Amino acid sequence: MDNPDNYIVNIFKNEIQIKRIRKELKQLEILDRKEFKITFKQLSNNLQIIVEMQPVVPLNQGKPIKICLYLDNKFPFVFPRVHVLSHLTKPTFADGRDYIEDVLHQQWSPSILLNEIIQKFPQFLDQVRRCKDDRDQLLSLGKYNQDLEYEGQLGLEDVEYFCCKEIIDGKSYQKILQLSNSHILILESQNKVLNLQSYQPTKDLVKVEKIDNSAILTWRSDDNFRQQVLIPQNIDQFMDSILLYKTGSSGKKIQEEEVTLQKFENFQIQKLLDSVTYYEKSLEQELNPQTLNSLMDSYQQAIEYFSAVSDEDFKEYVMRLQTLLGREDVQKILSNKL
Repeated sequence: MDNPDNYIVNIFKNEIQIKRIRKELKQLEILDRKEFKITFKQLSNNLQIIVEMQPVVPLNQGKPIKICLYLDNKFPFVFPRVHVLSHLTKPTFADGRDYIEDVLHQQWSPSILLNEIIQKFPQFLDQVRRCKDDRDQLLSLGKYNQDLEYEGQLGLEDVEYFCCKEIIDGKSYQKILQLSNSHILILESQNKVLNLQSYQPTKDLVKVEKIDNSAILTWRSDDNFRQQVLIPQNIDQFMDSILLYKTGSSGKKIQEEEVTLQKFENFQIQKLLDSVTYYEKSLEQELNPQTLNSLMDSYQQAIEYFSAVSDEDFKEYVMRLQTLLGREDVQKILSNKL
């Protein structure tokens, strides 16, 4: 284990804090070093405790797993955060979400020590292992803290950052986007500190369109749709990345271990394709919001299914969905919902 004392005196200025943290980090030495390999890192003015554990089949493709405890410089007057750094599942857990309450199964209090949190990591990983094929459950765990500083240097394996300008009511605002296959975050830099402005699950992104040097993103939330206009510094790289995270397809090869078929083992794909045909014919006869929503839902399910079992077939349904959303009469219906 590293000697973290230099980090402590650099980061924490209150004597009460320093005594508490020195005592807590000393207690980490009682942990089994074969089970928990611990290193420390100073991030800006905060402390990162990186915990490396042995592989858990079938998570992280059989490689060691890294989870970190993130201590704000106000700790223990504010709660620590737990971040997964390694690729565990698809959608990813290594996306900056805080899992402290999922690890503890309760809210943190100052009476809960750091070594107690770390000792609960294996149970947390077992929970992840059991729900690894349940996309909704994977996305329900963890949370983003919009009222706290967002750390962009954690060392997450499954994210990518882009500097963009967002156009709102004709005005340009400098933003930073964090992309992953679980969520897309909108960040803003203020005094060299990242603040999380908003986030949305990647599954709610129904269309991405390139127009000159701009990217038009269409988002769905329940029955409402909204468009977001972004001007990335590198539009081509941005389009390639966002489509990769959304569909799992680009020029980059996807590792076979990342493709989960068990979710679709009993999936009735023919029934879904029959529904697609039915809704497409119904929409030809009468364009209404109910049928439109049903057809878009069916397209999205087909995209998810073929993304898992094929590198090619899903493209047809991506194209159908984009063609549908590009129709003027469809856009008129969607605009009426905004």
